Amino acid sequence: MLDDLHLFIEIARRKSMSQTAKDLSLNLSTLSRRIQSLEEKLGNPILQRTARGIVLTAKGEQLYNELAEQVLTLNTHLNQLNSPTLEASDFYLLCPQNIIAGPLMPALNAFLANNLALNLHIYPSNTNSQLSQKRFDLAIRVGEQQDSSYFQKRLGAIAVKLVSKKDAPRTRLILPYTQTQLPTGMLNKLTELYSDISYCFDITIARKMVEEGNGVGLLPMSEISCITDKQAFDYIELQPAFANRPIYALWHNTRQPSKTASQLITLIQSVIEQTPCLQGDIVKLG
Repeated sequence: MLDDLHLFIEIARRKSMSQTAKDLSLNLSTLSRRIQSLEEKLGNPILQRTARGIVLTAKGEQLYNELAEQVLTLNTHLNQLNSPTLEASDFYLLCPQNIIAGPLMPALNAFLANNLALNLHIYPSNTNSQLSQKRFDLAIRVGEQQDSSYFQKRLGAIAVKLVSKKDAPRTRLILPYTQTQLPTGMLNKLTELYSDISYCFDITIARKMVEEGNGVGLLPMSEISCITDKQAFDYIELQPAFANRPIYALWHNTRQPSKTASQLITLIQSVIEQTPCLQGDIVKLG
């Protein structure tokens, strides 16, 4: 019954049977059967399927509120006991390459200095698909998070603007974001404004292209702050303006992150508090 309760809680967090089945590598019919079995044992329905996804019944809400944290914590402990090859000294971090190798590097260095015996595994990416595909203890993600199955804490924000070298041609756009990372309708707006678009799915490479005068770049302040000769660049106003991209820390299984993850989050917060470009501020150019 504990396993079935865990499955119910994972469904309640995701609000989706199909996504839960995918994330947990289960057959959808098997998952449905397990939940039906749990409902029979409880004597009450706990989930309702609607056109917009899964909705908890009153019994389901009560069950989730009273047991979710305890069941997730117990499941984590059981997984650790059943995985002897994974040492407690291993820590897995997912983080965008441009900010972990840039403004957040002091936090990472301090974290390593405080944990000399820790085996740190870093996956430098901002791809949300990795969250369900890789083991991680902490993920730093930039942008609004669509997956509600992970606990998250907002740490800061990064403003994004169009920027160009003053003497650069302004018919080409250098775009380091995918359509899903852009506000609704933004890509259509940009294609109306620029006849040529270079898609570059690495923010640091995009910034280097802009620095060379190859076009107008849609860049975050974390990269614009790295431009050496800021007097040689200007912002190009865009209406509606590109919204700030929030910075989140994400973890799973328990409402509070692990002690080690909390330590790294605190160090990252300290860096963000001293770094205006990670608080939504605009870097001065021109």
